[in-house]
Amino acid sequence: MTFLVKSGIKILWEKIFHMIDNDLPVTRPTLGDYISTVETQKRLDYILFYNPNIVRIEYQSTLDSTKENVLLQHDKKKLDHGIFRNFTRRDPETATKLLQIINRNIYGPVFRTLGKGYGTVRSVEPPSRRVSYEVRVCNECLDLPDVGMHSCFYFSGLLAGIFTAIFQQPMGVYESTCGTSGDPTCTYEIGHLHDAEFADKVEEYLNVNIPSNSLHEVESKLQSKILESLSYDGPVKTTIGSHVHIFIYQLRMLNTIAQNPEIFSETYQKAGVRFSHHLVNTLRQFYHVDGEKLLTEAMPDYYKKQLLANIHSVEKFDDGYLVTFSEPMDCAGIKELDIKPCSFMKGEIEGIANIVTGKPIKCEIHSCRFDSGEPLCQYRLAYETEENDIPVWLKEMQEQ
Repeated sequence: MTFLVKSGIKILWEKIFHMIDNDLPVTRPTLGDYISTVETQKRLDYILFYNPNIVRIEYQSTLDSTKENVLLQHDKKKLDHGIFRNFTRRDPETATKLLQIINRNIYGPVFRTLGKGYGTVRSVEPPSRRVSYEVRVCNECLDLPDVGMHSCFYFSGLLAGIFTAIFQQPMGVYESTCGTSGDPTCTYEIGHLHDAEFADKVEEYLNVNIPSNSLHEVESKLQSKILESLSYDGPVKTTIGSHVHIFIYQLRMLNTIAQNPEIFSETYQKAGVRFSHHLVNTLRQFYHVDGEKLLTEAMPDYYKKQLLANIHSVEKFDDGYLVTFSEPMDCAGIKELDIKPCSFMKGEIEGIANIVTGKPIKCEIHSCRFDSGEPLCQYRLAYETEENDIPVWLKEMQEQ
């Protein structure tokens, strides 16, 4: 993990806790600080189906960064950790009440404000430190199809980090029920990792295998949800489960970058390219345009309507296109990073360009606000040169 990524994660946690009791300046003046759940599912949950190896990375990195940062919040709230040293001797009623007070005053408001859902401590077994935590209207799995797995790995890592900080012991989490299985709630089982039986259940939960037909089901469902979202003409409402605060999206993404930046960049870009094939069909259906207009007209309107970024222009040149935009959801409000977090967006736009032109195009970052200090970013879409397009005289020079 680089210093800048770790610093970015810490600042996001500070903003999250601060916003519960205070107003914060709007990070994105035009688009606002909320994004629709379907877009976070496409960019984050879809990645887990596309490459299940990301599951363990996301869970562990979320656990680690959460544990470190919530301890600071506990200190600010003057929480005495001595209360939990003899937790195993508490009676179930008292133990449950203690955790419910923490949830009511610290974590419940955080989850609701960020759009994660309504979280409640349901049961506690003090001798084993076993806790059941229930979430209603969880945005990670909301409306996703049943593909034979539970999918809320970020929230699992989040709870694992929180309870590791509370008990000062290595805690793990797995889901016993999940919205992807048609259950009305997501139930998270929290327990001590020194318990071999419990640790095995966590390991089984993280050992994900997704058949290709299941990935198709997820893509189809997301495609229909995007079309439904585009068709909605009313004002954007930041309701629980349907909209997510940009901070939690960015935090989740930076956790994955921190754990493995190489896998993040490659996997997210490839997934963006793959999903662009489904998105193009949705854009055709909704905007009733085809060809180049999908890139120059439909895509900018789609990005703005879905609160993804404010695309100011898509300029055409003989050798490709230049996309200029501001307020991208990936990095808006983050002060500085040395790793570019916009891989999915790059892949998605590259895929759209390849489809609408029928030619191989490569998307590269032409200008990034982290490098230039300017509010605008630019992607360069350049046609890839085929070997037979290279002049004979240049080939001769290259052979020397």
